[in-house]
Amino acid sequence: MTNAELKAKVFAAIDANAEQIIEIGETIWKNPEPGYREYKTAALTAKVLNSLNLPTQEKLGLTGVRGDMTFSSEGPTVAMLGEMDSLILPTHPECDPETGAVHSCGHNASMAGMLGAAIGIAAAGIKEELSGKIAFVAVPAEECIEIEKRLDMISQGKIASLGGKGELIRRGVFDDVALSFMLHSGGCYAYGPHNGFITKKVTFKGFSCHAAAPGGGINALHAMTLAQSAVGLLRERWAGMNPTIRIHGIVTSGGDVVNIIPDKAKMEFLLRADKIETLKVLHKEFDRAMSGAAMAVGAGVEIETIPGYMPQYDDNELEELYSNAVREIDPEIPNRGSISRCSSTDMGDLSTIMPTLHGYTAGATGTSHGISYRIADKEKAYVTNAKILAAIAIDLLCNNAEAAKRIAAKRDGKLSVKEYIELADSLNATVIREAEA
Repeated sequence: MTNAELKAKVFAAIDANAEQIIEIGETIWKNPEPGYREYKTAALTAKVLNSLNLPTQEKLGLTGVRGDMTFSSEGPTVAMLGEMDSLILPTHPECDPETGAVHSCGHNASMAGMLGAAIGIAAAGIKEELSGKIAFVAVPAEECIEIEKRLDMISQGKIASLGGKGELIRRGVFDDVALSFMLHSGGCYAYGPHNGFITKKVTFKGFSCHAAAPGGGINALHAMTLAQSAVGLLRERWAGMNPTIRIHGIVTSGGDVVNIIPDKAKMEFLLRADKIETLKVLHKEFDRAMSGAAMAVGAGVEIETIPGYMPQYDDNELEELYSNAVREIDPEIPNRGSISRCSSTDMGDLSTIMPTLHGYTAGATGTSHGISYRIADKEKAYVTNAKILAAIAIDLLCNNAEAAKRIAAKRDGKLSVKEYIELADSLNATVIREAEA
């Protein structure tokens, strides 16, 4: 069969199962679960993959799932990914009323697209026409949230990484994978690089006393206030260094009662940039600002640095396959091409060890990570998504998997898994400055 005939069969199979694919996306939307707690989504994923008679592994990185579709002749393994986790946004009108969880980043569509592609390829009966293997991998915890909880999980040995893809890399889930690709729901068709980031957990320490007699203590909240001002003033310098740099944080604790001078105040920050070298510079300057603010009022400070995600870059040939698939499915679809994003994805961790693609699909509306986010066009968000993923897989694995072999061979600048883990672990650091007596 020709490439076009293979795709026509798979697209027809996806259309025939469109109702099921849409139901998958809507079911996950209605059952949002934060990272490393995606139990319902993992169970649904395993149920679908098992129904296709695919050998399936569960509880990878607590909740991750992998199902393998092996074709008739030997070839490389390519991974098609979906992301399972939700955000927490209690003000979203469709959030879980108990947990505040909601898929206001569209990971429900990511999962529906991946599972829809698996359903279509399996139903099309093209096993004899392709080579190698597709690993359908449902990944936990792409959103780097609830950092305190995740650090506690790390200390208990439950996980080793804040993000799901880094966790699965460490667990060997991708050891046999030559390249990987995924699509993320959005408002347009596009691709392009993403920032990496490191996480900062900052605790200012002072001495408590009665708020009516503040001279007897050291106010940790004052040190925090100075630190926030320092970061704000440094943003001008950082923007001059690199316009992709982003620094943002939240206050997680600023005291307990109003009539006691706070002896502890806590913040969490993400420092984002497009290169590891830039992140290392930000790391030092941020720590200097925190230490200087503490010193100014005589407070102590503990700055814990945790590796977040690596900068993400797409493989140019995978970008071309994505663009071709979009044009083949609907020549009228506007493809915005490469867009650099200041946001981050743990797909960056995979891009350090193999060629990857992190593309976007249409179908969503509203502000990502905001209360207006919705899946507005279910056909595009779920069904067209599945078709694009399936088309990329066919292009990679038809003709004796020539394209997959060629792309997988591009190792310039890529790290081994061991080197990746060493790099990530090298970013761990803790700085402690004691409060003045």
